Amino acid sequence: MRSADARHVPDSPGSWLLTATDLAVTPAEHGVLAAAFHADTRLDTCMPPGDDYRHRAYQCFALSVAERDLRIVPDPPPYWQSTEVNPLVGGIERRFALIPGEHPATAVVAKIIGGVAELLRTAGVLDARRTPRCLVDAHYIRILAPGEPAPEGIHRDGLLAGSAHLIARENITGGVSEIYDPPVDPASQPKLLRRFTLTEPLDSYAFDDERVLHYAGPIAAQAPGRTAYRDVLLIGFRPA
Repeated sequence: MRSADARHVPDSPGSWLLTATDLAVTPAEHGVLAAAFHADTRLDTCMPPGDDYRHRAYQCFALSVAERDLRIVPDPPPYWQSTEVNPLVGGIERRFALIPGEHPATAVVAKIIGGVAELLRTAGVLDARRTPRCLVDAHYIRILAPGEPAPEGIHRDGLLAGSAHLIARENITGGVSEIYDPPVDPASQPKLLRRFTLTEPLDSYAFDDERVLHYAGPIAAQAPGRTAYRDVLLIGFRPA
């Protein structure tokens, strides 16, 4: 990873660090994604009252793991997580601002999903025999500072696997990412496996959601009075 504080962090069991080069995303393609975050994300109305720092948009894809075939789902069902996985907003059907398939960002997101899926197949996390077909969620999330990228704390997403891809950091401090080994005894604390900060465009990490827990720390404005935000594309793989 090109960022100074994550470049030399080795891969640990259940998580991998990636760059724009690993994902074959060009500066022009990054620009298409950045424009989508500016123009197409909307306030997340599912957050608790007063928590107006999260803006988001959404796409859903269908993936045939064996055939490596990825297609947009034009009218996806509501997004749902259990309260066990997401105590903050779990247990409700959520709909977000939808980015249509003809949007230019779709091809870029599909390229990123393809790169992450190939890594997960190689690692044995995605297996066509166990899960021949997946739904792949793409969450475009902008967090305004001050804000909490992961208000649910150290957690799982209730997926097969996932990934996070930095699109922009504007006038912020914080946003440290952490990966944890879940404890065998629920009464014990999870063990920190790695800590790093995504700083460059398309600095990314992928994770086996059944193997590890993850967390992203709060962000704050570096220079008060100026716009401050963190844009991250979150990808999630779940059984179809």
